[in-house]
Amino acid sequence: MTAKRILLVDDQREITRFLRSALETLNRGDIIVEVPSGEETLLEIGRGGADLLVIDVRLPGISGLDVVRRLRRANSRASVIVISGVADARLEAEAQNLGVLAFLRKPLNVNIFLPLAERALGAPTGELEAPPPENDQPAISERLSTLRRDLGASAVFLVDMQATIAVRAGDITDVDLDPLMVEVVTAMIASLNISRLVGGLIPTNIHFFDGDEYDVYAVNVGQYYSIVIVFDGERGAGQMGPVMRYGRQCADDLLNSLVMLGVKTEATSVFAPRATGMLRPVTTPLQPDKAVPASANAPPDVSPVAAPALARAAPTEPTLPPVAEKPLTEAELQALDRALASLNSQDAQAFWESLETAAEIEPVRADALSFEEAEKLGLVEKK
Repeated sequence: MTAKRILLVDDQREITRFLRSALETLNRGDIIVEVPSGEETLLEIGRGGADLLVIDVRLPGISGLDVVRRLRRANSRASVIVISGVADARLEAEAQNLGVLAFLRKPLNVNIFLPLAERALGAPTGELEAPPPENDQPAISERLSTLRRDLGASAVFLVDMQATIAVRAGDITDVDLDPLMVEVVTAMIASLNISRLVGGLIPTNIHFFDGDEYDVYAVNVGQYYSIVIVFDGERGAGQMGPVMRYGRQCADDLLNSLVMLGVKTEATSVFAPRATGMLRPVTTPLQPDKAVPASANAPPDVSPVAAPALARAAPTEPTLPPVAEKPLTEAELQALDRALASLNSQDAQAFWESLETAAEIEPVRADALSFEEAEKLGLVEKK
């Protein structure tokens, strides 16, 4: 496998270290370069190109989106993942218009980031990213229809771990299915992670979600699919026994069918729950609303089993108000090109080293007063 070149761009060093540690769990041998600014990113791209660019929106100097614009102007085929610590629908839409693979919010969830990175780098992940072939769908659809009839359910769906409905039997029209499936898949991914941590090699998990209008059950089919069963809200809670029996049997039958079709349904060399986190590039990634507090000092050599913990160790960034970003004009871009042509990577490195050296010239004295302390003592005039 040919090594790929990955650029990780963020002015917060702990973020790029976290991303590097996560990527190294893939054991691909890729070249990973950490860059703190947009200008240096363009220098690195000019020097060695990039197969994958992971870049923050907010950077000192030119913004992450301006870097992506320059990349697209150069007709680069590099895949791009944009990350941001703020919610800004306009920036997100702008990033999507630039053809990025995904727009992810901080704190980053490694179960979302790693599968996207693997897809961008062309790694075989084994998941089925499209519904089963059309000539094989009738048998699966018939099995789901039988389950729906046996249980008296309103609808039954076969859903992959991208929250995409592959096959359906029946339907419900007064519920938005897309966000519903996203949340169900979120719960299923979490349950598979838990099963793996407690030694469940072949999980047979069942979830029940209680609602007023509808009740929902989810049954995993291997590690890459789930059966989602929707009941009328008045009778769903009483169907736990039948779902345990008939739903589980249907899941086993579908698992056998998928195996016969040659679809990989169990993970082998990679940590299985991480693979189940495979998602299409949606604007609302599957991640918890709040990061669990943990040490941000993750060890550089992280085993695959420890990879999900990186999501909790990701440093958080304070929420900042959206900034009205103005794209660079054509004249500004041309001026930037001329400036970059006169620089090289050694110049950039020397600049950052000079800043570190300058910071060390005059160390802060231990006995020095801060401005706030001097103000309290009346040594300076209060504003």
